[in-house]
Amino acid sequence: MDHKVVTYPAIFKPLENDIYVINFPDVKGAITEGKGLRDAMKMAADTLASRLYNKHNLPKSSDPNDIKTANDGSFVVKVSADLTEAFGNRIDYQI
Repeated sequence: MDHKVVTYPAIFKPLENDIYVINFPDVKGAITEGKGLRDAMKMAADTLASRLYNKHNLPKSSDPNDIKTANDGSFVVKVSADLTEAFGNRIDYQI
């Protein structure tokens, strides 16, 4: 089976206690958080997949170098998500 993998830049903003708030400037409503970078990356990939797995027209991905961050320790990272796997993991709710 072919997998549809997407990659989008995400802004990671560090907070106290090793917490990161993550948002995707190109994906409306895609925001999450994680404790530590490992958890933050996992949460970012999960959030990206959950926002895009059923979209037919995906938003254009910005060049990470064009994304401006606040002077608060924030940084930009490219995050990938497997939309095929995310689609297969969803429950088909039917009323």
